[in-house]
Amino acid sequence: MKQNKLSVAVKATLMGAALSMSSVAFAADKELLDILKANGSISVSQYNELLAKSDAPSESSALLKKMAWAGKLKVKGDLRLRQEFRNDTNGSSSREDRQRYRARIAIEGAVTDNVQAGVRMASAGGATSTNETMGDGFENDAVYFDRAYINWQPVQGLELMGGKIAQPWETVSGALVWDSDVNPEGAALRYTTELGGAKVIGSVGHFVLDDIDGYSFDEDNTMQFAQLVAKFDVAGAKAMLGASLYDYDQNKAGAFTFGGGNDSTKFGMQEVFGSVSVKAPLPLKFYGQYVVNDDADGVNKSEDTAWLLGVQTKVGAWKASYDYRDTELNAVNGAFNDSDFAGGRTDSKGSRWKLAYTIDKNFSVATTYIDSEVGKLNGDLDSDTWQIDLKAKF
Repeated sequence: MKQNKLSVAVKATLMGAALSMSSVAFAADKELLDILKANGSISVSQYNELLAKSDAPSESSALLKKMAWAGKLKVKGDLRLRQEFRNDTNGSSSREDRQRYRARIAIEGAVTDNVQAGVRMASAGGATSTNETMGDGFENDAVYFDRAYINWQPVQGLELMGGKIAQPWETVSGALVWDSDVNPEGAALRYTTELGGAKVIGSVGHFVLDDIDGYSFDEDNTMQFAQLVAKFDVAGAKAMLGASLYDYDQNKAGAFTFGGGNDSTKFGMQEVFGSVSVKAPLPLKFYGQYVVNDDADGVNKSEDTAWLLGVQTKVGAWKASYDYRDTELNAVNGAFNDSDFAGGRTDSKGSRWKLAYTIDKNFSVATTYIDSEVGKLNGDLDSDTWQIDLKAKF
C-alpha cells in the first residue's frame, strides 16, 4: 500500500534513530528488510548495509524487529480553508460573511493482520460540523476526538467495529439523512459477499445517543440501524441499490432533544437509495434517495417524507455536481442532517451546485452554491449560501 509522505517521514525518522543507537549494524532477516524498504521505513543504502551484515550479533536483529511496528502505522490528515457568504431573507435580510477552517489528523495502527485501531482528531466538536470560525482574538482553538475505534475482521468478508466510528452505512451524495461529519458512537457489524455477480453488503448497528444517569442500559436513548445494499454492472453501467432502516428508541426518563426544527419526538426512518454511473459520451453518475419517517408524531406528523435527485461528473481535473431536495419537517432527524443546506433546517427544499478543480495531487479548490427555501413551519425564509474552499491532504 502506498504510504503518504508524513507516514514515511515518521517511520524513516524512527528507523534513523534506531540505526544511530549502535555502532554495530543491525542484523535482520531478508523478509523483514524487504518490507521496511518497500514501505519507505529505511533507505536503499540502509537496506544494503543491513543485508550485507546479516552475521552481526542477534541483539541487533531483535532491536530491528522491535522497530517493525513503524511499518504498521499510518498517519494522514487534511486541512480545508473556507470563505463563506450566507444570506437569510424573511422580510428583512440577515447576512453572514465568515472565514472558517477544518483540520483533521488520523493515526491508525495494524494491531494484528485482522485488527486495526485508530483515532482521529478534528477542529470543533459539533456532531455535524468540524469547522472552526476565525475571529476570536487569536485565541488557541480546541481539538476534539471525532473518531476512536477498533475494527476487527474475524473471517473473510465480516467486519466488526466499535467506539466512535466512521459511518458504517452506504449512501449517496447529498447528506439528506446524515451530515458527512457525523461519527456515531456504539458498535456495528458489516458483511460483504458476492452473489450472482453482484457485491452485496449487509450491515446492522446499535448506537448510544444519550446515556441516562441512574437508569439501566435499556433506558438509554439509542438508535439502531439495518441496511442491505447491492452493487452490480448492468448494460455497461455501474449501479447501486440500497434500503435502510434507522430506528430511534426513546426512553422513559426523557426524550433526546432533536434539532433543525423537528416537532416530532419519534423517528423510525425507512430509506431507499440508488445510483447509476455511465461512461459515454461523458462520465455521469445519477443518484437518488427517498426517506419516510413512519413513526412521526405531533401536530405535523404528516410532514414525514424527503427526497433527493442529483447528478455528478468528472472530466480531467474538474468535478461538478448538482442536486435538488425536498425535506418535510419531520422526515429526518434535524440534529444530524446536512448542516450546510438551509442551515440544517428541515421543512426545506432547493438546489446545490458544486464545482471543484484539482490543482495538484492532494491539493484542490472548490466552490459551492446552495439556493434553499425554508417553509412556514420552520421560519419561512429564503437562504442562500456560497462557499469557496481550498483543500490540502497529506
